[in-house]
Amino acid sequence: MAQAQSIDALAPKVQVSSDGLEATMTFKLPDGKNDVPKFTAQQLLGFLTSANVSFGIDQEAVSRLAESPIYGRPIKVAEGTPQQQGTPGYFEYHFDTEFNRKPTIRPDGTADYMSIKTIETVQEGDLIATYHPAVQGARGMSVRGQILEPKPVRDLPPLIGRGFDRSSDNLTYTAQLTGKIEVKEGKINVSPVHEVQGDVGIETGNIKFNGDVIIHGGVHDGAVIEAAGNIIIHGLIEDCEIHAGKDLFLLAGVKGNEKTVIECKGTITAQFVEYAAISCAGNITADYFFKSRIDCEGRIQLNGNNASIIGGYVSAVQGIEVNDIGNSFGTITNVSVGVDVERNAEFEMLAKKIEGIKENVLKIKKGIEEFDRIGEERGVNYKEDPRRMQLLRVRIRDEAVVLEETKRLERMKEVIDSGRDATIKVLRRIYAGSNISVDDHHVSINENHERVEICKTAEGVKLSRINQG
Repeated sequence: MAQAQSIDALAPKVQVSSDGLEATMTFKLPDGKNDVPKFTAQQLLGFLTSANVSFGIDQEAVSRLAESPIYGRPIKVAEGTPQQQGTPGYFEYHFDTEFNRKPTIRPDGTADYMSIKTIETVQEGDLIATYHPAVQGARGMSVRGQILEPKPVRDLPPLIGRGFDRSSDNLTYTAQLTGKIEVKEGKINVSPVHEVQGDVGIETGNIKFNGDVIIHGGVHDGAVIEAAGNIIIHGLIEDCEIHAGKDLFLLAGVKGNEKTVIECKGTITAQFVEYAAISCAGNITADYFFKSRIDCEGRIQLNGNNASIIGGYVSAVQGIEVNDIGNSFGTITNVSVGVDVERNAEFEMLAKKIEGIKENVLKIKKGIEEFDRIGEERGVNYKEDPRRMQLLRVRIRDEAVVLEETKRLERMKEVIDSGRDATIKVLRRIYAGSNISVDDHHVSINENHERVEICKTAEGVKLSRINQG
């Protein structure tokens, strides 16, 4: 009986890994007090069975251990089959889907705006996307005989959008037309692009296009360009008008003569801007501004060694980062960030206008209801009465105005909210002669300051030193 207890006490320990894919057997080191028991292969298999190990048993390893036990360390005696994870379905795009909109900085510190990739174009018939279907995984088995299920993988629905054809098996997509291609929120859109290989001026005529416009030359005096999409201009901008429904890229800059007007509903990227009036709903990235009037509802970032604002009026709701403001000659330079009194007043006026129209709509509705009530009392149908029809027309018109103006009010509120805590970062120097505004606070700079961040406090405009590094 004592011998049997000794054998049980020295029985090898069976362990199963946490993932269930491996079982080991560890023989206990003899203590020298009892005879070392010998276990047959059948007995060792019995120990495995007691530990619920039933799959992937290495019979040869068990036999070797029966003949020559290895003490004090685990020996693998069973190995399961791991499950093979599948691959979810995915689309392979055969065009660039993301661009770096920042210019490359040359060794001399200037910004190379020509290095910016603006849009991706395709030709009619080009392969634009390939779908790789989901590949389901394979089941595995643990050493305890448990089925190991792979994680389920799914196929993706076909791409949606416009301007492309899809194969009958939904695996390949080709462009229907030559134009610009982009992916947004899982949709592919191929849209027409109007390209001009040379310059645009009075002699070529104005451009109005419901898409993107690419001009490989410049834009000369008197020209007008309007596009519902992006506008990319590789050459110099002179005295002209430009209206972009989306983003605007002025890769060689703007050299106006105070009559150049630029309006953009997206972002603007420009080499430089001189003597121009710009209104931008998004951010502006440029090298420098010189004696221009810039109104930006986003953020202004000036790059490169020049990175300066000299003269003119420059405002950005969300903030400005620049190397220099003004110059050593004391050129009057006006820079503002945040939300000024005029913008707040415009918001309040629009809100009151909407409320006034709403009140008028309620009065008109009551007037129409009064017509209907009187008609019902008198047994007369006033539906076609000219007076009632006029009230109905005014109501429809005013309700449309309220809807449109409410959208504009919501956009203004978004802009105002985005301007909270806006600052001006001057990374090199702000010169005397500069006038700074943050929201409704103003300060005139009477001496030069280096490396400062300008913000608003309860006391007014504050200049704080920016630490090196």
